[in-house]
Amino acid sequence: MGKKVALDFDGGNFTSDAGVLHLSETESQLGIISMKYYECALQHKPDDYVSMTLIAVNLIQNGNPDAARQYLDRAFEVNPAYPNIYYGFALLAEAEHNYREAFEMSVVTLFKNPVKDLLYQQSLNTAMKAAREIIDEEVGGDLVNAYASTLEEECCKKIVIEADAGLRSGAKIEFGENHDRTYHLVTYSPEYPAVHHLIMHELTHLHLAVQARQAGKNKRFFGSLEHNAMKLSKKGDDDAVIRLNGQIFNTPIDLYIEDFLFQNYPALMPYQFLSLTGLVQEGIHATTDEQILTIAPPVILSKSKTFNLVNALFLLKRYGVNLIEEHQPNASERKLAETFYREYEECRTRHTPGDEYELLQSWAKQLHLQNFFSLAEESGSSLYTGAHQGKDINTAVTRFMVEALYYFKNLNDSEINNIAIQIGLMCGKGITPDADGYTVPLIAGKTFNGYQVLAYYYVSWGKAFPEELLQLQLPFDKEYAFAQEMAGMSGS
Repeated sequence: MGKKVALDFDGGNFTSDAGVLHLSETESQLGIISMKYYECALQHKPDDYVSMTLIAVNLIQNGNPDAARQYLDRAFEVNPAYPNIYYGFALLAEAEHNYREAFEMSVVTLFKNPVKDLLYQQSLNTAMKAAREIIDEEVGGDLVNAYASTLEEECCKKIVIEADAGLRSGAKIEFGENHDRTYHLVTYSPEYPAVHHLIMHELTHLHLAVQARQAGKNKRFFGSLEHNAMKLSKKGDDDAVIRLNGQIFNTPIDLYIEDFLFQNYPALMPYQFLSLTGLVQEGIHATTDEQILTIAPPVILSKSKTFNLVNALFLLKRYGVNLIEEHQPNASERKLAETFYREYEECRTRHTPGDEYELLQSWAKQLHLQNFFSLAEESGSSLYTGAHQGKDINTAVTRFMVEALYYFKNLNDSEINNIAIQIGLMCGKGITPDADGYTVPLIAGKTFNGYQVLAYYYVSWGKAFPEELLQLQLPFDKEYAFAQEMAGMSGS
């Protein structure tokens, strides 16, 4: 026996045990009965847009799309605000294998029907199905290659894009100048859904950096990782801390990136839709999963959730997908995320290159995270001039590195970390090796020349952030190794 179908011809929405706009499993029998029912309703009420929409869906299911379109057009003329009509158009496009229109009409339905009811869920499912049908390896590759070619001309450097099955994230970019390469490298996980969007996202990071650099406003971000994070709580989870450091830098910049892609690459929208939905769902898991909740500091999870909510608001505003409640936010987290998004929208309308860093600093301050990182000004040229002077080993730098190694031997990790960040900020503005009179506030009572600053810079980062040494763009690896050997021979 088929499922019972209950229809409401006067209501705004219609439902059935089988689902909105769908008949039960006994379609062949109910279809005839329902058609007569709807036609009878139209005889009594010719402008009944609900019945018109139901008839259209019935016709779609019975393979009569032309007649279905006529009923949907009539219903639209009567009440263009009725969300089910748009979903009817989505089903019609899907039946005709016009997946782009099916995707677009499903998204329109999501905007027209903000209530998270059965229609909302069906619209979301249809949008996702259509997007998956649209995604094409060749088309996505063409979008990526065309954008990369444009950027290569803009930054005068080759861009290499490679698959990396071991990559933990969907994609990442390494700027050539930060890794001692003559090219920029984008790596991506081939298993990630709609990964072409993530590659485009990373390329836009480069695009924004190039623009900011040309305006003299580009900055480099240095996160302080576990030490400052652990001040917030006695217990901690490394992944949560590292994730938060990434969010501090990426969340405000990512909004500009995603809006740029949304506005300039309409062909990318299905990729972006699937990708962003997946990323927001990952964020939900990262701050609501029971196992994570038992090991990660609550204060860190709360701040991370606020950033995640900002991303969820972007998804809601651009595609109508509402995943706010799934984050289980408290009133404070929700309010702050809404404030952040409102600030972003205000800044977006008057954005100039480099403004994203101001938003980054503002949000960090409001979340009391300003000590989690430092932003260093990027000089127009290298941080130093003539420091190596063509020699195999710079003896001056080596000598000062030995001095620095002895100095840092008596400090704890926290003190070395803070000095490294402070010197990094100094060097971001440029250091002249032969100049005198430099001071480092955290190293009281000492005046440095330029070579000393560079030596202390390299050694402090070698101890605090050894994985970041290449990004300093200082060719002192031989000097550092020799200085360590000398300090060891001296019994340090």
